[in-house]
Amino acid sequence: MSEQAFSGVQVLDCTRGVAGSYCTKLLADFGAEVIKVEDPDGGDPVRNMGPFLKDEPHLEKSGAFFYLNTNKKSITLNLGSKTAAKMLKELVKEADVLIESFLPGAMAELGLGYEILSELNPRLVMTSISSFGQTGPYRTYKASNFVLSGLGGTMYTSRPTNEPRNRPVVQGGLQADYITGLISFIATVAALYNRNKTNRGTYIDISAMECVASTLTGHTGEYSYMGLSRRTNPPAIQGYPGMYNYPCKNGWINPTPGIGQASNIAFLIGKPGLQDDVLFANASARVAEPEKFDALVVPWCKEHDKWTITKQAQELRLSFTPILTPAELPEDEQLKARGFFATVGHPIMEEITYPGAVAKLSETPWQAGRAPLLGEQNEEIYRRLGYVKNDLVKLRQQGVI
Repeated sequence: MSEQAFSGVQVLDCTRGVAGSYCTKLLADFGAEVIKVEDPDGGDPVRNMGPFLKDEPHLEKSGAFFYLNTNKKSITLNLGSKTAAKMLKELVKEADVLIESFLPGAMAELGLGYEILSELNPRLVMTSISSFGQTGPYRTYKASNFVLSGLGGTMYTSRPTNEPRNRPVVQGGLQADYITGLISFIATVAALYNRNKTNRGTYIDISAMECVASTLTGHTGEYSYMGLSRRTNPPAIQGYPGMYNYPCKNGWINPTPGIGQASNIAFLIGKPGLQDDVLFANASARVAEPEKFDALVVPWCKEHDKWTITKQAQELRLSFTPILTPAELPEDEQLKARGFFATVGHPIMEEITYPGAVAKLSETPWQAGRAPLLGEQNEEIYRRLGYVKNDLVKLRQQGVI
């Protein structure tokens, strides 16, 4: 296999939860040796996050943990122990990157802050991921994906176009966590690139709240110039009959105009005479009376299959597309054609199919792989530091690993 983009890069993954794990997953899937440092007592809390294989809660059967930790190596290390802190420092000397997601200040309290670690390894890139960053009045607040979506501003705008005064809602799929993980990955790669020029590492302070707020497009700027706080996403202002969904014969469809704009919808529903009707020709009219527009389109959609609607709409240059369920994604012809899903073996779960490459690099490709068992690479990694089997037995008995 060709050398991968991050081959030769060693990463110490001291993260817990989704955001940090996703950041290090991207590094691992593109070739970095990512050593996940887990607590001996249960490991990363994500191991307790479902779905579980056959609905049997088990540290090695979490689908969430599997996806977020592919291609990594797992060691156990109780960082609350002075001996463990010393062992981590030994690992830091040979590492390129350390990524952590403890509460602000926690690493410094353990004697593992950036100032100390950078003395051991001046080329170290250290990324700290937290809910609100290392400074500021919120730095010690507890948070979750739900909280960050609210404080980051995206929840306020996540409302249907035709009902903008509805209560704010959170997007599905832990989007705040994944956005934070993605931006943490980008920042870490940027720091590695800079290190190649300066031969010195850097410290990266990631705030999940700021990562979420950075995705608001022009919402905050609009308020400064227009005094306008959007209650919905951009299409609501432009009068598209979108950003909410229509029921159809076998599910739901996103009805967003394309090149032909809304007037072409009249042809789609078999009523070409309506193309000049104010509801099809005028965006403001649709925003003012969305119920009337829906009354013309929804009954037709309910009588048709979502794929039939999609085919006919695309021929009219309307970007109508079906809403796929997680169960439908693996069978989708577009994803199949691009080989998006990967299948690998696992010692406990046997065979697992999961979402694959997030990008296709022709010369330094992504690689499929499985997640590690808890502490699976203890012997491999600690032997590099000079520890022999008897040492590891003692360390295990002492609760260090």
